[in-house]
Amino acid sequence: DFGTELYVKRRLGTTYGPFQRAFGVSVTDRGSLWIGIGQMYEIPLDERGFLRLHAMPGLYAPGDGADLGGPIEFRSGIEVGYTLESGARLSLSFDHRSNADIYRSNPGLETFQFRVSIPTK
Repeated sequence: DFGTELYVKRRLGTTYGPFQRAFGVSVTDRGSLWIGIGQMYEIPLDERGFLRLHAMPGLYAPGDGADLGGPIEFRSGIEVGYTLESGARLSLSFDHRSNADIYRSNPGLETFQFRVSIPTK
């Protein structure tokens, strides 16, 4: 089943070694809501290219969307992108949400995204 999702992720100022703290919230065209906080790890590929990994536990409300088994859902993913001269970033991302079998049902959900990141500073 395909749908549309608006996902906003913000890096927070806190770091733990190479890991950056991040906060995310998403809403779908079917009223599903996910909100989480976790870690990101970014690997430079060259002067402008990057690879980013993230893992974020969070809370999920299905609305009229997919039943993922329960309210606690973990979101993890990989992103590859390019930084423009302006500082804005364009990237492709894949992530997976599941409850890691903490509930009886664990169908999971995959998301493919085209992202535009705009610096706020």
